[in-house]
Amino acid sequence: MKITQVACYFSSGIFYVRVDTEEGVSGYGECSRMNNEAVLALVRTVIAPAVIGMSVFDGERIEEKVMTRNYKISGQLLAMAYSGVEMAIWDAKAVYLGQPIYNLLGGSYRDRVDAYGSSLQRDLGIEEEAERLKEAAVTLKLRAVKIKTGPRMGRGPAELKRDAAKVKRVRKELGPDIELMVDGNSSYTYMQAVQLFHMIEDCRLYHYEEPCPYDDVEAYVKLANRLPVPIHVGEQDWNLYTFREFIARGACHYYAVDAVKCGGFANAMRATVLCKAFGIQYVPHNTSQGIGLAATLQLAATVPHFGGYVEYRILSEDHGSQYLADKLQLLDGGFRIPDGPGLGIRMDHERMDKELQQVVFRP
Repeated sequence: MKITQVACYFSSGIFYVRVDTEEGVSGYGECSRMNNEAVLALVRTVIAPAVIGMSVFDGERIEEKVMTRNYKISGQLLAMAYSGVEMAIWDAKAVYLGQPIYNLLGGSYRDRVDAYGSSLQRDLGIEEEAERLKEAAVTLKLRAVKIKTGPRMGRGPAELKRDAAKVKRVRKELGPDIELMVDGNSSYTYMQAVQLFHMIEDCRLYHYEEPCPYDDVEAYVKLANRLPVPIHVGEQDWNLYTFREFIARGACHYYAVDAVKCGGFANAMRATVLCKAFGIQYVPHNTSQGIGLAATLQLAATVPHFGGYVEYRILSEDHGSQYLADKLQLLDGGFRIPDGPGLGIRMDHERMDKELQQVVFRP
């Protein structure tokens, strides 16, 4: 079943991919939307020419053509661009076979997962964010939420007192029963990360996510061995050897490769195997409400050592979900795993054609 063309659909905050085949079967994927123009350029010049004419069943050969043979330009951006295409290839293959993707990855281990509410905002006042998080937790019946601290990597000096006040206020508003996670987005030095943790230690954190620069493995080895809180990293990673270094050196307790960033399903599954070998829990990162969320649920369905929650952004609406004919519904604080063919979702083709820019690549 050969690939005949690759189509990209995009706008601000959205980058979807469709792969068409000679059998008339199509599959969909999502690329991380950090820089749509750069991703589109890589799909045009590197990825589409490599995959068109290949069979959807030639996954390893396709990855070699795209990623290994282009090692001179390898990196996070190429992995992000390839992720959407790789995901779409898996979707087309599974649709053709009439199976959900999780059955091709290893089978169903669970049919439902809990979600944690992720605010993803830094522009709200402390009181406002605490109140909105409490309202979301109650309304959506969430048992866990995550907040951002720090200025984000490279965007200003840390304000530890303000960050600590924010965490304490949110914990007070939520009460003791809802799990609280903190995400520093690589904004702290090692010592700042330690200082902030000791300032909020009484808030009982579920996990401490990416407090130091995401590629500073030495900082994470020290944090994981010093602080009595699970360290959560991996959302930026795409390289198998980086996976190995973080996990084998004990630099984390939760590893969170993201299917729309790491190169798609096959590379995410490699990370899960490493997690299992070293007793680490896999927690797939996700900030999409659309195709990326559907992919995350397929991964969560098949991995026994899944870390308990999937991420769901709660303070923004329709972040990609508006292009799904049937939105993935958050019910009683979690999601049922879609069990239809492929990703288990249907796209709203009419709305995509109307609202999104489209570029099609053919032989």
